[in-house]
Amino acid sequence: MDHNEIYDITVIGGGTTGLFAAYYATMRGMKVKLIEAQAHLGGKVKQFFPEKKIYDIGGFPAITGEALVNQSIEQAQRHHPPLLTNQWVKQIRWEDGCYHLITSQEQVHATKTVLLATGSGTFHVNMPEEWERLPRIEAATDLMGQTSYQGRNVIISTNNKTGLNWALYLEKSAASVTIINPVDRFQQAKEEDIRQLEASTIQVFYQAEITQLSSEENPLAAITIHDQTGTKQQISGDYLLVYHGLKLQATPFEEWEITTDKGRIPVDGDMATNREGIFAAGDAVQYLGKTNLVAPGYTEAITAVNKAHKWLAPSVTEQLYSTVLYR
Repeated sequence: MDHNEIYDITVIGGGTTGLFAAYYATMRGMKVKLIEAQAHLGGKVKQFFPEKKIYDIGGFPAITGEALVNQSIEQAQRHHPPLLTNQWVKQIRWEDGCYHLITSQEQVHATKTVLLATGSGTFHVNMPEEWERLPRIEAATDLMGQTSYQGRNVIISTNNKTGLNWALYLEKSAASVTIINPVDRFQQAKEEDIRQLEASTIQVFYQAEITQLSSEENPLAAITIHDQTGTKQQISGDYLLVYHGLKLQATPFEEWEITTDKGRIPVDGDMATNREGIFAAGDAVQYLGKTNLVAPGYTEAITAVNKAHKWLAPSVTEQLYSTVLYR
């Protein structure tokens, strides 16, 4: 892909709203690129509730977050737009009649219009303190691909309620679940969470540190830990999951010269920001009656794309019908 190529619209953010915006823009015949800061697409749905069922999306009596993410990616790929990951956009400059998106890797992406679907930023999972001293192996930081854990031995490094809930969830299908907690409690856990843990078959090591990771055919073969007494122990496992809380890398709206109010972009019915040719949708925006659910992001994305296309080419039809386009 030539980064000097100029696109009609570039979507920043690869969550469910951004993925749908990319698809819808390609459906309109626009030349589209999507840029996502994380290594994987899926945004907050992927990070926070891939294993949970969502009941408030039209047409789906129930759908898991993982299924929604996978179907959103499949839909976005229908017309094969470039979907880039690991690209943090640090600046948006207007030069030579188009926008130039400069990433932290100093790559430059040229585009005529922009659609911001970033939410408040991107979340990174905190790793245990000893992580940098350990060999590099594949470790999951969310519950995507949860069927991989069925009948397998799962080890979770966590000091947090979220990791504890992962363990309780996976206990139903995994052969075994072991928790390695570097402290003597679980942050944000309630008494009911601890009661469920104590009544489960999950093995928990408190005040324990991972000192070695071993890998063979599977992502993991075994870990070695030292507990609070200094005792060394090796634990066999097939998969390692890690969750020690989150840190937010906030969307750089100020650097992008995007006006915000309490961290969100105020928009009217056209989903336009204060900068001409830059539109927004999803959790990043705020307007009277806004609801922070997954479903509204889709209609916001449709409006933003339609308005961006109209801004770019005033003669185009603003509203198109997929039943006509794909017949």
